[in-house]
Amino acid sequence: MRRHMKTLSLLLLITSVTYTQTQLTVYNHGEALVKEQFSRQIQRGVSEIEIERVAETLNPSSVKLGSDQDVQVLEQNYRYDLVNQNKLLKKYLEANVTVILQNDNKISGILLSYDNSTLVLKSRTGTDIIQRQFVGTIKCPTPTERLYVRPTLAWTLHAEKTGKVNFDLSYLTGGISWKAEYVAVVNQDDSELDLSSWINLSNQSGKDYNEAKLKLVAGDLHRARPTQAAGSRREKDRAFSMRAMDVVQERQFFEYHLYDISFPVSVHNREEKQIQWLNPTLVKAQKRYVYQGTRDQFTNIPIKIMFTNDKETGTGVALPGGVVRLFKKDTDGALELIGEDNLKHTSRDDLVTLEVGEAFDVKGKREVLDRRSKQDRYHEQDIRITLANRKDDAVEVEVIQAVGYRNWKVQNASHAFTKVDASRVKFTVAVPANKEVVLTYTSRVNLK
Repeated sequence: MRRHMKTLSLLLLITSVTYTQTQLTVYNHGEALVKEQFSRQIQRGVSEIEIERVAETLNPSSVKLGSDQDVQVLEQNYRYDLVNQNKLLKKYLEANVTVILQNDNKISGILLSYDNSTLVLKSRTGTDIIQRQFVGTIKCPTPTERLYVRPTLAWTLHAEKTGKVNFDLSYLTGGISWKAEYVAVVNQDDSELDLSSWINLSNQSGKDYNEAKLKLVAGDLHRARPTQAAGSRREKDRAFSMRAMDVVQERQFFEYHLYDISFPVSVHNREEKQIQWLNPTLVKAQKRYVYQGTRDQFTNIPIKIMFTNDKETGTGVALPGGVVRLFKKDTDGALELIGEDNLKHTSRDDLVTLEVGEAFDVKGKREVLDRRSKQDRYHEQDIRITLANRKDDAVEVEVIQAVGYRNWKVQNASHAFTKVDASRVKFTVAVPANKEVVLTYTSRVNLK
């Protein structure tokens, strides 16, 4: 038994712990803040308490133990050197062990060394090198120190009196993440979509969270990078439903958005859980064909679904980042997947643009017909863009082209255009069914 250089008795208290409701705040960068309350009977003077039910992926430097009673924390340890065969053998180097082989033969002696393939024992008859593949059992002496089978937090405390103490424990842990999963059902003429969303919560932290008060934070938190001195080592001792109650309350929190789950949630280790938070909402949308190509041969033009996330045409609530899967009903009424895209964190009133895929029958190609330049004065290019519509319905194609970074001008354009930004213009071109339309223009960049 370990001796202490103190006259005060050090009591190890590992009695059962009574927890109140766990609070779990999960961030979408894969980390969570765990808050728990528990009570312990503490002796007057110096004593030690341990908590075993902690996350395997916790950040030890983030652990905080507090109490509203007169208890002082003298020392805190995170013990995660969990027992396994090799770690046990390390503890029994130069101790007497007995090796029982698979043929029931026994070899006893002092353990000199070991690795993944062999054991070396010094016996009365000499030195034995034993292949571990033939070993059945290794009998070791009773351990003289406690062996840990799960990560454990331990504190040395000083209390002024004996009694029951209520503690508040909090720590950050990895292995827990969340994201939004969206389902968008597009109507027949692509003018509206029915948008709903699920929260997808993943727990790989090595701990169960039972009946937890769950909060989710959407936003990009700045995290400090860990520093470590050179040469040092860290030591650590699904069908749509009608709108019912709002199970998720969304609100602003600092410069982020917080989603508060209105009921207790149990999240078990190695589990993924889905919680519906956005009930089906009808959103007015537009389908766009957007051509930004530069190749001199026909390529399929991307299809985009766009909507404004305001109260009039969209959801009117902030949308956390996630994957949007778009579906449409076939002639038999069955929903079929038509594409998916990643949605970034989206505020109210933001424009949402989802790239669905590439149009099979709408194509474009861009050709440079001529280039001219005059030293120190200008560069010019004559451009021809051919848009081909092989469908039986007319389409409208947005053509977005880069024309220069300064002192540029678009001349002799066959179609009207608007300026997108400092370096791009946009043409909107109607293409009849089963026809091709040619767009031409000259871009000029003045060098003075």
